[in-house]
Amino acid sequence: MGMSNVLHLIDSAGMYGAEKVVLTLLEELRDSPFPGILGCICENDAEPPLIAKKAEAAGIPVKYFIMKRGLDFSGVRDVLNFIQDHGIRLVHSHGYKPNILLGVIPGKKFKVISTVHGWAKQTAGMKGKFYEFLDAIALKRMDRVIAVSRAVQGDLLGHGLKARKISLVYNGIKIGAPKSSWDVASARRKFGFPDDVFVIGSVGRLATVKGHSYLIEAMPSILNEVKSCQLMIAGEGPLRVELEALISKLGLSKTVKLVGHIDDIDQFMAAIDLFVLPSLSEGLPIALLEAIASEKPVLASSVGGIPEVITNSGEGVLILPANAEAISLAICRLLKHREQLEELSVNSRKRVENMFSSSKMAMDYSAIYASLVSPSESSAIWKGFDRPAHL
Repeated sequence: MGMSNVLHLIDSAGMYGAEKVVLTLLEELRDSPFPGILGCICENDAEPPLIAKKAEAAGIPVKYFIMKRGLDFSGVRDVLNFIQDHGIRLVHSHGYKPNILLGVIPGKKFKVISTVHGWAKQTAGMKGKFYEFLDAIALKRMDRVIAVSRAVQGDLLGHGLKARKISLVYNGIKIGAPKSSWDVASARRKFGFPDDVFVIGSVGRLATVKGHSYLIEAMPSILNEVKSCQLMIAGEGPLRVELEALISKLGLSKTVKLVGHIDDIDQFMAAIDLFVLPSLSEGLPIALLEAIASEKPVLASSVGGIPEVITNSGEGVLILPANAEAISLAICRLLKHREQLEELSVNSRKRVENMFSSSKMAMDYSAIYASLVSPSESSAIWKGFDRPAHL
């Protein structure tokens, strides 16, 4: 046996952090002993999710599992049949729904690992809390659970998972040449910004947990200090109408842009001067890593795995969550000392290159996959490949 296909199961509603991690991992592992198949849970009449389209375009095999909205246990049979028909030994689950569906299967003949990308915690509604409760039960039935940060690892231990079942694997991104193919002037023209304005950028789903309202509320006091300053937020989500109303109420319609979902993150990053992530809860945000890889200085809430990326004041600025005043004070301080901005971006990029690359992430996952097959098969799988030193 030379290779072992891994089925990656996800219920995707957009191209967010978890989807980017899964797609990057599938691309990295394509020619490894653990090539992946993307299993997408979707509704009958739904448009194929964006992650599936991108995977297919990259030549990664995709299987659609049609299920009703919510928890449709009738779809479990299709997943089991596919696993059996294709001799799949490892299933890698990403998110509540696949975790819960896999958790109900008794006497599995395959191994299941799950990556916990982060829990919504205090911002989850009743339905979210119920799913979280079921998810915690399902995770206890997994062969291995992956935390994307030490903060998530702590959450898992707090939910009663055994330490021996949990592995820490940091999210990774492809680290290319530091400079984007976009020059600043053309990127700014695309988004309608003049050359001389200082542009603050943020990326994330328009949901309460991302804390965008606090960043918007900080803008009037920032503008009192620095007139030529604008804010651009990329992402879609349920809070769009509410955020638009807040922008209008504060008289910021010409200063704050909600640009919706963007495909080209490099173009977005080229257009901004400072990246701000005001989240209330996080696992290990991909948008943060993308900003740092693009050599943008970063200001972010000190929540979840963010302090594991920005470990000191020379790599970025950490602020308290849910605090518009803290955001405005920190941004005004940076705008008064702009010479610091480049130093922050250089220091943080070095850290991301060392700790959060996609190749390191893929190697860490490969080691976990190998540990879940028997020793004799593990040797056969790694034959002819660069085996991690610690295996």
